[in-house]
Parts: sequence; structure tokens; C-alpha cells
Amino acid sequence: MMLSSHVSYCFWLGLPAKFCTSNLPKDDIDMTLLDEDGKQHTVKCLPRKFGLSGGWGGFAKAHKLAPGDALVFQLVEATKFKVYIVRENGLAGDTPEEGNELAEVIDRNVTLPIASSRKPEDHINEEVLDRNIILPLASMRQPEDHSSEEVIDSEVLERIKFSDSINEIQDVADLESFTIIVNGLNINSEISENDRTKYYKLCRSQKSYLHKHITPGLNKELIAGVIRETVDIADAIRASNLSTPKDEYKAWEKRLIGFKHLGMNVEFLLSRLDVLQKLALESEDALDYNKAMIRENHAKEELSTVEKKILELIRFEKEVQTLKIDAQRHAAFQSVVSSPW
Repeated sequence: MMLSSHVSYCFWLGLPAKFCTSNLPKDDIDMTLLDEDGKQHTVKCLPRKFGLSGGWGGFAKAHKLAPGDALVFQLVEATKFKVYIVRENGLAGDTPEEGNELAEVIDRNVTLPIASSRKPEDHINEEVLDRNIILPLASMRQPEDHSSEEVIDSEVLERIKFSDSINEIQDVADLESFTIIVNGLNINSEISENDRTKYYKLCRSQKSYLHKHITPGLNKELIAGVIRETVDIADAIRASNLSTPKDEYKAWEKRLIGFKHLGMNVEFLLSRLDVLQKLALESEDALDYNKAMIRENHAKEELSTVEKKILELIRFEKEVQTLKIDAQRHAAFQSVVSSPW
């Protein structure tokens, strides 16, 4: 089922992880999408991220895809999908035959041959797998045949599982491959590159996406805000010292507990914060000792200055005494000179 993010602003389409692992190469490749008219479109397929990206936006615009539409992908060659479009109000085939063909594929669970990319190239058109990618479809159930409901429901569950699942962080090779997926949406654009880099390091340190168990259905802006604030608090904890006010520790703890209730994995930050608060409390005497040492050193400096002044005063007194004696001798000399004959 097409969402707004698939056809309007993100232009990213997720594929079932199991299908990508079983049928597509591990490295990024160019895939060809073949529509009902036989027109080909090239898109970038990212098997490690389980989705279609570059070029998908052009396909969506060219076929005027809208939220609620559904697509059925048939892998006809190693790097080529045949794409059937199902509108909310019915099938989108150009002819009744095309619509009937697609309906039969969906309702009766007819297996369409899919070439496996894991087979050698010389046998690629001969070896097939009994797999289709059937994304959730609207208005396709036939009341007299409930087998189609089972097929569609299973694909719905697979799609939901993909949307809500997140690869293990250990599988992410580097920051460039680090994608923050929440409720099936890529929210990288909501987070600055600097915050994304720091969040990537936090996730790597815990060997897990911190938002892996976030409460489903939350607004993406809210989740992005939680991630940004988690990064900010982690930075603040790193920069804290013994002079950091207790109120700041309490404020960080309160916000982290709120994030924890939303499903964020922030237990390691709360644990670090708890240790720091205890050490800070136990270190209050040490802080007083440091302040006393500073005052003592200051007093010693002042005493040293006074001692220098005293020594200088003693030196001046000696000079005065010497000059006094000289003055007395001079007076005696003058007295003799001026005395009567």
C-alpha cells in the first residue's frame, strides 16, 4: 500500500527483507521497472537497506501514484521487475485482459515465475523461484473465494513486519549506510548530520538502535526530537564535572525517564547519570577541600608578598642609619671649618 512518503516527499519504497536477502545481490544495483505499457524505468535498488531509492520518485510521478494505491512486483529477470499498479478504485491495466490477469494472480495466488539472482548468469532465465512481491492491496477480495484474503493478509503482515523492523546495527558498515527508520519512514532528513553522526556512535556503543522499540504511531517530528535531545543529554553528561549543579542532573534524568517510557533505549545513560550523581554527592567534601586549598595558596601568596615588603623595609632602615652617620660626620666637619681661630 502506497503511503505519502512513498509517492510525495521521501520517494523511498521498502521491499521485504526476506525477498532481498534471497533474490537480490548484496551490493547496490540499478533495477529496471517495466510497467503495463512496456515502458522501462531505471531505479537504484539498495538491497542492504531493503528498498528502492534513486529513480523511484520519477516512476511514482510518471504513473501518478497516490496514497492508497498498491503495487505488485514480479521479478522477471535478475534486475528487472514487472510492475502492476492497483488503484484504490480498481485495477490500472490498460485493457480488461491486463486487469483480469493481475486480479487472477492476486486472488488465486498464481505463482509468477521469478528469476533468482543467486543462479549463474547462463541459467538465469531458466531457474525460477515461486515468489512474488505482493504489497498490500485494497478492494481486491472476492466474497466467494477467501483464499485471496489469506494471500493478501500474509503480505500485509510481511509489509508491516518490514516497515517496523530495523536491521541490526552491527550490519551497518558505516555512517553513510546508517538510516533511521521509524514506523516504516526514513527520518534522516529530520536530523542534522552532526546529530546523526553522534546518534550513530551511541547506537554502535550499545550494539542496537536506541529507537528500535519506540512506541508505534508516534509523530516522526516527535521521534526526531527525542533522538536529538538524547544526543544533547549524552553530550552534556560527557561535559559534566563536580561543579555541575544537581538540578541539571535531575532535569536530564527526568527527560531520559520520559524517553524510556516512549520505548527509547536510554537505560545506559540513566545508569551513567546515577553513578555520576552518587559520586558528585560523595565528592562534596573533596570540592570543599579544593576550595580550602585554593584559599590557603592565596594566603601563602599574600604572606610571601608581606615578607618581601618587610625585608625591603629592613634594608631601608639600614640605609637610613648609614646615611644618618654620614650626615653627622658632615655636620662635625662643617662645625670645625666654621669655628673661630
